[in-house]
Amino acid sequence: MFNHNTLEKDIERLSREVSEKRELPEHKGSSEREIIKQTIQPLVRQRADEPQSSVPATSDEDSILPDYLRQSSPESRLEVEKLIDSVFHEGLTKTVKDARAAGPFILDAFHDALTDKLYDELKKRGLL
Repeated sequence: MFNHNTLEKDIERLSREVSEKRELPEHKGSSEREIIKQTIQPLVRQRADEPQSSVPATSDEDSILPDYLRQSSPESRLEVEKLIDSVFHEGLTKTVKDARAAGPFILDAFHDALTDKLYDELKKRGLL
């Protein structure tokens, strides 16, 4: 478990928001991963009208990166991995700003990878 105050506040807030969204009629049939993705989407997206990637995340247990990122440059993969790590050290808000500055492709890959990472963390803590 991570021991960073910013992370703990983010996890607590996200857990609450996911619980609230889960109770909404429009999310009754949604998976927990999809609810997490929709919960963090407003934080990650620059504009509400940007298309959301529909490519599923990787099933490789050793990787947090989406499948489509595997064909990308090593620099892109490393950048997304660093952003995911940054969430757990610097918090979600600051890291999202950094991801936005990296461009739309990195932002989308970060969003997809973060969804899976947060899902795993919330499950581990018994918050889902």
